[in-house]
Amino acid sequence: MFNNLQDRLDKAFQNIKGQGRITDINIASTIKEIRRALVDADVNYKIAKEFTDRVKDKAMGEDVLTAVSPGQLMVKIVQDELASLMGGQSVGIDLAGNPSVILIAGLQGSGKTTFTGKLAKFLKEKK
Repeated sequence: MFNNLQDRLDKAFQNIKGQGRITDINIASTIKEIRRALVDADVNYKIAKEFTDRVKDKAMGEDVLTAVSPGQLMVKIVQDELASLMGGQSVGIDLAGNPSVILIAGLQGSGKTTFTGKLAKFLKEKK
């Protein structure tokens, strides 16, 4: 799922990477592709719309430095907004219960069992 999302985002950034500056037209096409990529990755449409609106607002307000291309600036803006959407900061795992309960949810074939095994090994060795 994440590889598909990454491929779709890369495709969206191709619209703006060859441009000399950020314009309304190339931002609109890039934002449209980013929204489609998020919706295809099962992100709620309202969240995808809010996310792309924030990215558009930030991209329109930014001046492109001479050392940074518009494509690089757009990638940074999207990366920062994705990090903010996911919580913004790294937080440790809370294992306060006895037994500790961790909910792992995902689509069929998305790697829940593999992740659970890796998480168990990590917790056994590090915690």
